[in-house]
Amino acid sequence: MNDEKNRLTGRSSGGELSAYERLLIANLKDVLSELYLIDCGVFVSYVLNEQHANIEDLVSSATELFFKEGTLCYSHGAEALFDWANAPVIVLDMEFVHTSTTVFFKLILNSFQANVSIHRIILDNRTGNAESDLKRFEGILADARIMSLSPP
Repeated sequence: MNDEKNRLTGRSSGGELSAYERLLIANLKDVLSELYLIDCGVFVSYVLNEQHANIEDLVSSATELFFKEGTLCYSHGAEALFDWANAPVIVLDMEFVHTSTTVFFKLILNSFQANVSIHRIILDNRTGNAESDLKRFEGILADARIMSLSPP
């Protein structure tokens, strides 16, 4: 069921979407650790040369130990942002797909931290209660993992 009631889109949902982003980035910390082991120059080269299959392999390798197969994947869109005063920023289009939930987001990697920017969440059977829906999303993220998230 993909009706409008089940979608959270862009920034139009205000603070509600940022709570989902915080949950998602917290669940990606193990994957991020793996991605940060990749030489930035390699990432930039793949992005600039539109070598999406290579980027997909890197992302797949980083996720395979932590998430069930096909749950978290690269969506074949990437950018390398440059600024003379700073290290490059890599932006990857990503998807999280599990049971009744799909999340389209950008994974933003810079030399100091990573972040996510959710564009759309499709959460089937939303209750309309923000706290309840967020708790359900947290459970879905936990179920998508191969191993449970280590405590902070």
